[in-house]
Amino acid sequence: MFGFKLWGRFGSFRDPITITQNMTFSIPPKTTVGGMLASILGIDYNDYFDDNDYFDFGYSLVLNNPVRKKSFSQNYIMDYTKTSAIRFNLMLTIRDNNHEAMLYENQKKELASKETRTKMEERKLKGLEEKIETAEKKVSKAINNWSEKSSGRFAKAKPIYRELLINPSFYIFINKFKHEDKIIELMKEHLSEFPLYMGNSEFAANYQFIDCQKYEKKKIMGLDSFTGNPEKIKFESGKKYTSVYAATRTTGSREYRDYKSMVVCDKKIILLSAIDGYSLNTDTGDFNCEFI
Repeated sequence: MFGFKLWGRFGSFRDPITITQNMTFSIPPKTTVGGMLASILGIDYNDYFDDNDYFDFGYSLVLNNPVRKKSFSQNYIMDYTKTSAIRFNLMLTIRDNNHEAMLYENQKKELASKETRTKMEERKLKGLEEKIETAEKKVSKAINNWSEKSSGRFAKAKPIYRELLINPSFYIFINKFKHEDKIIELMKEHLSEFPLYMGNSEFAANYQFIDCQKYEKKKIMGLDSFTGNPEKIKFESGKKYTSVYAATRTTGSREYRDYKSMVVCDKKIILLSAIDGYSLNTDTGDFNCEFI
């Protein structure tokens, strides 16, 4: 078993169920944490997606900062990439054919300036005139297409509702990970083969290894921050509970599987009955955790 602190200025762990809106989970789900572990190890996502037992590890977390979200609308341009590609290709057509026409025109002037020309030169002169005409037609056609694409077809704004996590920070604990020995070695040296992100490449993430000095499996009724048994929670006033419904596994076709309901709380979660968990003694503190 090992752990690590994960934090950043902003985060966005997009809920894949949302399509037109960019909503974020309150915590990094197990699938995202698995991807972070693979980034540290340098494992390509195609490899661990196709590894049937990669996600067999236990996952738990403790909130280091309370969950804070900021929501806002952001305008995107509809079909921006497609329209830009069309216009760019038309620009290349105009440029290339103008360049060809200019070269042919120079060759034509050179031949036309001769007082006498051979039959071969006459044929070449006629061929140059045909090439100039063809290039000019291509330019004219591209210009007309440009006008059609640009006239009255401005890209429309597409408002997207977004959520961001503000100053997210978590203690994440991993149990029985397939590559545990290797990743502990890397984490102790604060190494990572690929950059870590808080769910989105816009938001850089940092981590710090947590040494689980002692851990004991036991029956627990009080959990730190996180449970996969929401039906057993003894809800108390003054505490902020946040529900999360997320996948715990991904497959080779990048499909999400084995969804589970979880709850996180800014304070200790008290249960109605005891569950199997772990008591952890770490260099960061002592925690009671449930693993899923």
